[in-house]
Amino acid sequence: MEILFFIIGVALYLAALNLLVKGHKSLNLRFGWPTPSGLANNAFCYFFFAAFICVVIPFAFFFPLWLNTFLPALQSTQTNSALLILFGGFALSVAVWLNYKKSKRGSFNSGL
Repeated sequence: MEILFFIIGVALYLAALNLLVKGHKSLNLRFGWPTPSGLANNAFCYFFFAAFICVVIPFAFFFPLWLNTFLPALQSTQTNSALLILFGGFALSVAVWLNYKKSKRGSFNSGL
């Protein structure tokens, strides 16, 4: 039963990670990213980037490890811990790539 809850937790984690990256992208686009004009827009873009660094990246990397501690689906070893952290980094990379990739027309995807 714990494995089922673990899989549901991973699915919710992937959905939340995708929503966080989409939110970051939409806020940046709202303030004129990738070429913001004006001091206020630059400040907002840097603020949202700092929030992304401080909140989303630790969540992405360490949530799978925490979830395995809370619902032990894998044995708690150094190798499994490292693999879960690497899985978190891979999931963040895929979420960023899917949300920021360019379309064939040359503009950013508007799949918000």
